[in-house]
Amino acid sequence: MTWLWLKESQKADEYLREIQELGQLTQAVQQCIEAAGHEHQPDMQKSLLRVGLEGRAGQGWELSLLLSGSSQAASFGKCFLDRFPPDSFVCMCQDLRVLNAVRDYHIGIPLTYSQYKQLTIQVLLDRLVLRRLYPLAIQICEYLRLPEVQGVSRILAHWACYKVQQKDVSDEDVARAINQKLGDTPGVSYSDIAARAYGCGRTELAIKLLEYEPRSGEQVPLLLKMKRSKLALSKAIESGDTDLVFTVLLHLKNELNRGDFFMTLRNQPMALSLYRQFCKHQELETLKDLYNQDDNHQELGSFHIRASYATEERIEGRVAALQTAADAFYKAKNEFAAKATEDQMRLLRLQRRLEDELGGQFLDLSLHDTVTTLILGGHNKRAEQLARDFRIPDKRLWWLKLTALADLEDWEELEKFSKSKKSPIGYLPFVEICMKQHNKYEAKKYASRVGPEQKVKALLLVGDVAQAADVAIEHRNEAELSLVLSHCTGATDGATADKIQRARAQAQKK
Repeated sequence: MTWLWLKESQKADEYLREIQELGQLTQAVQQCIEAAGHEHQPDMQKSLLRVGLEGRAGQGWELSLLLSGSSQAASFGKCFLDRFPPDSFVCMCQDLRVLNAVRDYHIGIPLTYSQYKQLTIQVLLDRLVLRRLYPLAIQICEYLRLPEVQGVSRILAHWACYKVQQKDVSDEDVARAINQKLGDTPGVSYSDIAARAYGCGRTELAIKLLEYEPRSGEQVPLLLKMKRSKLALSKAIESGDTDLVFTVLLHLKNELNRGDFFMTLRNQPMALSLYRQFCKHQELETLKDLYNQDDNHQELGSFHIRASYATEERIEGRVAALQTAADAFYKAKNEFAAKATEDQMRLLRLQRRLEDELGGQFLDLSLHDTVTTLILGGHNKRAEQLARDFRIPDKRLWWLKLTALADLEDWEELEKFSKSKKSPIGYLPFVEICMKQHNKYEAKKYASRVGPEQKVKALLLVGDVAQAADVAIEHRNEAELSLVLSHCTGATDGATADKIQRARAQAQKK
């Protein structure tokens, strides 16, 4: 019928009408499309599917010159259909282009259309790759617009893995050629290609290829496998991934002897710092060895102080560890830390003696808590002697004793203590401590002894607002007057408030 139509014969129209009347035109078009798929000769395919691509004859295996376009038979029938889906027509054209490409004698894969559909395009691409027909495989991927990971990227990765097996080409040239071809192609892993190179005995080529791998997490494991641990450590540090650095460090620790391992760490400050942090939680003895090797006496002293409390239960062992710490601090020329450590040793010995003589719990108390415990136990003379031995300032000792006696509510002893000599902290703290214990009676005893500059505050603490007002008026201090006035609440303080207001008015007239 198509031939008759091309000859402009009226019988073509008659035959077409007969098919339309039978309602079989759509089926006829579909059968023409399917028939084209089962034909092997391009001429017969063209009689069923008209070639829309103008091109050159010959080289029929090149993908760019294969079938595409509309039909002679199928396309002719489509013209007389209002709604014929083009999907099957387009897919057949694509399939025929691929099939004709691989059927060409240069390629030699005479697949039928049914075999092609059964194999799927991925299997066909795999066969082309195994035959090292990489250009044709890439052309097919680009023509069919396959995803990068399934198509071009996968084929390029296969090509690169084949390339590294060419031992007649230098490592530098192979690495450069692979990088120029692959670039930053998504889905291509340089580490996989490097692993293939290493498997072929080309370690240096593998290292060069890993330079193009952007993911440190892929570089490092292969470098460790190739026994390039120091290079792996450098790459891990460059990545900034601490977990990766720890992985390399643990590998190095098992691979190198202790001395070489420490020397490697000294050349990598960041790795050394991370390993120290690891040792602080996991391997304290190794941490001590690191400090010893670096002659880091300051950190070594701090290490022995921590160890004295963390690992030593007996007082003798703890004192011995502290002595070692003090020696380290002296070597580090840290006089303050050394003296403080020696004082702690003295305190521990004294606390042990106090426990033996007095009973109770003294070990591991601070110096202040030890003094307070002695006072609370009624051992005032021992507390004072301890304060003299450790040169506790008078002000601090008075605060400790004041607080302890108030906690005991030993008001008689507190009064004796306040009269023992002039208070270096004044008497306002006595007022505050007594009021904190809700003892206004005792607080008033000390309010009268408070100095002029704190008198108003002391009187207000014990609730004597009227006397506080008299003192503030006498001092003619505006701040004190305002403070007293803020405490004047209720009807009982009304007269005091008026007195303050009159004093202010008189001061302003003058």
